[in-house]
Amino acid sequence: MRTLRFLLPIVSFAVLVACTGESTTTSPAVTSAPSTPAGGVDPLVPYSPSPTPFQERTTGFIPDTLTLPSADGGKLYLTPVTTSMTTGFVDGMRALAVYVTVENPGDAAWSGTLSAGAQVTDLNGKVFQAAAPAPGDLHPDPKRFGGSNRDLSKQITVPPGASIKGALVFHITEGNRPITLRISLDGGATWAEWATNLGVF
Repeated sequence: MRTLRFLLPIVSFAVLVACTGESTTTSPAVTSAPSTPAGGVDPLVPYSPSPTPFQERTTGFIPDTLTLPSADGGKLYLTPVTTSMTTGFVDGMRALAVYVTVENPGDAAWSGTLSAGAQVTDLNGKVFQAAAPAPGDLHPDPKRFGGSNRDLSKQITVPPGASIKGALVFHITEGNRPITLRISLDGGATWAEWATNLGVF
């Protein structure tokens, strides 16, 4: 049985500096979690860099909004707004949930299964495909952090000019380390890539 204990990070600021190779004196945005955990959820202070100004691109850091072409000739804007991580291992794995906003700026509806082209990679070259969430994988109160537990391993339809929130789940082995979230909507021809980390360092 999966545990209902979570870490709720976004991105470790130190990892961002290490990934970019640049030094900075800018402080990350900090949001305090409640001091009294509810439902067995660990309180945590999430760290996130301020989102950079929007432009159509395919690489960035969580929570940057990236643009991806779809197989039908359209495009979507994807924003991973936050993440959660189960603290206990089940069969050698922990569940990383990524809470994503999918926006359709086009004039035609988009239908598809976001998880089909979603994966996490690490510095050792390991690849973890998105999976259907198991009981206990998802945070019990993602709305508080701007997320939704809609299962993005199921097909969704995003009407033109609308957006949908949901969660992608990855069952990942080993400990905390830098990772890259990758999503493709056109069968792997184009990838959006967000640098982040698997937990709080």
